Amino acid sequence: LWDILPPGREKPYRLLTGVEYIVGRKNCGILIEDDQSISRNHATLTANFSVTNLSQTDEIPVLTIKDNSKYGTFVNEEKMQNGLSQILKSGDRVTFGVFESKFRVEYEPLVACSSCLDVSGKTALSHAILQLGGLTVNNWTEECTHLVMVSVKVTIKTICALICGRPIVKPEYFTEFLKAVQSKKQLPEIESFYPPVDEPAIESKNIDLSGRQERKQIFKGKTFVFLNAKQHKKLSAAVIFGGGDARLITEENKEDDSFFSAPGTCVVDAGLTDSQTFIPDSQKKWIHSIMDILQRYRIILY
Repeated sequence: LWDILPPGREKPYRLLTGVEYIVGRKNCGILIEDDQSISRNHATLTANFSVTNLSQTDEIPVLTIKDNSKYGTFVNEEKMQNGLSQILKSGDRVTFGVFESKFRVEYEPLVACSSCLDVSGKTALSHAILQLGGLTVNNWTEECTHLVMVSVKVTIKTICALICGRPIVKPEYFTEFLKAVQSKKQLPEIESFYPPVDEPAIESKNIDLSGRQERKQIFKGKTFVFLNAKQHKKLSAAVIFGGGDARLITEENKEDDSFFSAPGTCVVDAGLTDSQTFIPDSQKKWIHSIMDILQRYRIILY
């Protein structure tokens, strides 16, 4: 989301993609009053994505400014050529006219990951996010800013979002956010859009879905040992996001018995009793030998 920040404590102008915003002194999207050096149609600002395949989380819409004025528009104190467009970067300072109409442009990252949404829900979410200048992704990464769910279920995405200190919200949050930007009204309060917890074994009143930054260190000093490659692939990201270390131990890269009893080491249950987990007999035999070691050291499986 591109923001145009006025001087002082005035509210920022938030720019939607695909919309041309006119900067001027009368009847325009970005209104500057009490400055005689501002033309009626002083400049235009437009944000658009430069590519159609928006699969990269670092892709942001390109913000372009065009000067149409009599007294000029200045980017980082350099005067623009009249009638020509220029691309702005986050952090650029823009002065309209020759007095004190000084603004700063900032890009606020918006990468929404969805979980358990149906096709129509994903389509509606993507449409709203694109207009806001953000991206939607299917897999959780550290660049994600929000997890979007109709109701909270325990999934690996949920765990990663909580550990990364990112809020979990209903899809309606972004619909209302978009409406607020379009109408230049106050943005919705995110706390009003936390989804209900849909897990019978969890008391929802004890769940905090806000972005708690201290969770990023929840596994600090811990090494989680996986004996199953599939588990390691699925869960290791959550461990790393939480400041821990994830190790895959197999028959090929064995460790000494003392490794499993080291302080901070947590051995993850390989799921031998799970009928949905296929583990070859040779690997089962090796895992049983590891479990014998754990019993000898009285180590608890996680």
